[in-house]
Parts: sequence; C-alpha cells; structure tokens
Amino acid sequence: MQKVNASFRTTGADPKKLGEKKGFTSFIHNTKKGVLTLGISVFALSSIPAFSSVAAPNAAEEDILVFSDEGEIVSQNDQTVELFTSDVLSGDTQSRSQQVVDYAMQFLGRPYKYGGVSLLNGSDCSGFLMGIFGHFGVSLPHSSAEIRSVGANVGGLENAIPGDVLAYSGHVGIYLGNGLMLSALNSRSGVTIQSATYKPIKSIRRLV
Repeated sequence: MQKVNASFRTTGADPKKLGEKKGFTSFIHNTKKGVLTLGISVFALSSIPAFSSVAAPNAAEEDILVFSDEGEIVSQNDQTVELFTSDVLSGDTQSRSQQVVDYAMQFLGRPYKYGGVSLLNGSDCSGFLMGIFGHFGVSLPHSSAEIRSVGANVGGLENAIPGDVLAYSGHVGIYLGNGLMLSALNSRSGVTIQSATYKPIKSIRRLV
C-alpha cells in the first residue's frame, strides 16, 4: 500500500478514479482480445471447407498419375498413346495378335470404371477390350457375356496365343502368354496383370 500511495502522490492521481480507469482499460483490453479471438475462430472455421477441398480433392476430379520409364511423373497433357498410331494389323496371326498385346500393355495401371469405355480415363473389362480391339477395327459388344461367343473358338489354354481373349463368368481379358492375362479387373486394381486361371475360363476367342 505504501508503494501504491507513493505513486499516487507522485502522479497526483486520485486512487479511486485511477482504479475505475484501470478497470475500464482492463475491460476494453479484454473486449478487444475477445473480438480478436472470435475473429480468428470464425476465420479458422470458414477456412475448413476450403482446406479440405485442397487436402482431399474429389476422386472423380483427381488427376491420374502416370510415370515414365525413368520414374518421372508424366503431365496429363503428355499422356498420349505413342507406341502404335496405326490401326492396321499386318503379318500372320501371331504377329497381329502380338500387336494387340503391345498396344494393350500401354494402358497397364489405368483406372477401372464401371460402364466406362475410355482407355485413358477408365473402363470396365468389356469396355477395355472394346477400346483395344476397336483401335484395330474390330467391333465388340459392351458385354462380357456376349464377347464370350465372338471370333473363333480356340479351345483350351494350351492352344491360346498372346492376344486371344479369355472369357470368364462376368469378366474378359487379353491373354499375354505364360499363363498371364491383362484386363480391367476392378476399381482397386484398375488395368492389371493376373493369372489367366484365377477362376475357371469359360471360353477362349481369337479375334484377329
């Protein structure tokens, strides 16, 4: 109290009025602090949707990452098919079938999309075959069940060559040889390679 009174005597201020002024100043300070805190909170809340849209974009709008042989990301503008620009098959049956395989392998890793027919942006199993064989002028139905009966019947897997179509119950793919198949499998795997005998083969068809 002595130190406070000495200060009052030095400044000539009335203790009661100074106390009132100090209380008012404290109120103003706390009010400003409250407004500032509220403003920061409102800004933070209003920023959440915007941040979420950046951190977790809609999967349908998300760019597809494609990597070059050197491991570099290929820009979307440069994601074009370059290996085979010709849609004319030539040579004997094995040569033509191998052309189909080489063309199809460019799309390894591309996304699966139910009902889709785009080799670059998404297709289902029959849509994938439509795109591959359609490039070479072979028209196919958008149905795995109907594809099972097109072309020539090869018989068993021992007679199949790379480029033949393997038909299953509810699925179709392209035989790669060595017991492997390329197909648009599902939304998790996309266009992928798997065992040709992953489930019973219903029919093997030769289209070229």
